[in-house]
Amino acid sequence: FVDSYEKNPVLLNYGIDELRFTKPVYPGAEIQIRFTCKEKLPNDKRMLQPGDEPKRGDDIDKGIVKWMVEMLDGTDEPVVGVATILTMVAKKKQ
Repeated sequence: FVDSYEKNPVLLNYGIDELRFTKPVYPGAEIQIRFTCKEKLPNDKRMLQPGDEPKRGDDIDKGIVKWMVEMLDGTDEPVVGVATILTMVAKKKQ
């Protein structure tokens, strides 16, 4: 999901808000994952104060994306788990 900035705008995984398995998943089982964007939140550039040392990422326009993640069994149904994860992404240049 976070591979390289050249391939996608994901800067980092920010965390997991919710995670629930609704059915057991056993070793060797094949599952599929479906991501759906739930919400996009702004995360503005950090304003440096005099004397502050700049940190990596201070100069990047970025935001937080909340994803609904559905874990599907091998037949695409039914859902065996759900989660909400957060990623920090670089904003597209307009």
